[in-house]
Amino acid sequence: MNDIQKLHRVIDSLEEQSAQVAEFNGLLRAVNDARTEIEEAKSTLANLVTEQGELVTKNSKKFEEFDGCLTSLNDLLGQIKDDQLKLSREVEALKFVTPEQFEQGRAAIDSCIAKQFAELNSKLEADAESQKRSISGLRTIVVLAMLVLAGGIGFLAMKMVL
Repeated sequence: MNDIQKLHRVIDSLEEQSAQVAEFNGLLRAVNDARTEIEEAKSTLANLVTEQGELVTKNSKKFEEFDGCLTSLNDLLGQIKDDQLKLSREVEALKFVTPEQFEQGRAAIDSCIAKQFAELNSKLEADAESQKRSISGLRTIVVLAMLVLAGGIGFLAMKMVL
């Protein structure tokens, strides 16, 4: 074999090695890009965990407020029961009265009961409306949190697939 053929073989060998080095560099670049994306995904997940924790804390506070509203409603119902008992005793005390006095007492009692029921009804409606708003707010927060979490997971899944 002459020197020119040996030189061509060496050149062919060097070209083949160069192609292998280029492939290796491309693979190394792809691995580094994937590593960078994984780090970004870790950061995104950490942020999502933080946001989720904040949302859970907010939900917990809202549930505590809801519990307070229920306690206040229960107290109002207890007060109504006490007032009913008091009115019942007053009615029993009015057994021996003239028909005019009876009618006056009955009208006063009816008026008082109607007034108390109207007050209670307005309080109950206000509390019910407040609870509806709280529950609606909680639902919105939970739905948004789920959407953000689903979006983040979808985003990460897309990044992993790509």
